[in-house]
Amino acid sequence: MRPLVWVMKRKRISRQQTGLSILILILLLGWGINYLFFLQADCGFIGRGNDIFILVTGEVRNPGVYGFNREPSLRELISSAGGLKAKLLDSEGDRYPHLARGVRVQISAEKGYMEVLTGSMPATYKVTLKIPISINTASQEELDAIPDIGPCLAEEIIHYRSLYGPFKTAEGIRDVPGIGELRYLKIRPYIGT
Repeated sequence: MRPLVWVMKRKRISRQQTGLSILILILLLGWGINYLFFLQADCGFIGRGNDIFILVTGEVRNPGVYGFNREPSLRELISSAGGLKAKLLDSEGDRYPHLARGVRVQISAEKGYMEVLTGSMPATYKVTLKIPISINTASQEELDAIPDIGPCLAEEIIHYRSLYGPFKTAEGIRDVPGIGELRYLKIRPYIGT
């Protein structure tokens, strides 16, 4: 009698199956990396010490946006912008309060004196720098600058605000028709009350 021998045959994997398996692994890896970046973007800037961004224009040598790790004085802002273009008499420098995040500072010369005008930074700058835009005071153009909100939805937000009053929290914007859970999650880093 012959001894019983078990023989196992290996199933060969074709090159197509190997290629498909590698492609699936690459797609899963890409999805995982994208998800991590989405989570990081949701948390704002990571590892940056400059959270206070201020736009300065007018009679400074280097107009632009400057970042600070605390609210700067007007003198600190002017110094960061390279100083004034012309020798101006400073009638406001020491009395001017510290500047808050998202402010636009316009420095002009009026009869040899420095004149300072402040206002809100344009919405496109705020969106880029992840400075929250107030959904209670923003114009249609400012709301339209927020990613995933177009002019029609911006108009709808203003209409809702005029009917029901200001939003108590940023989460209150979810009551506006057209803003579901997914859209709210996308716009949340860009809005505030």
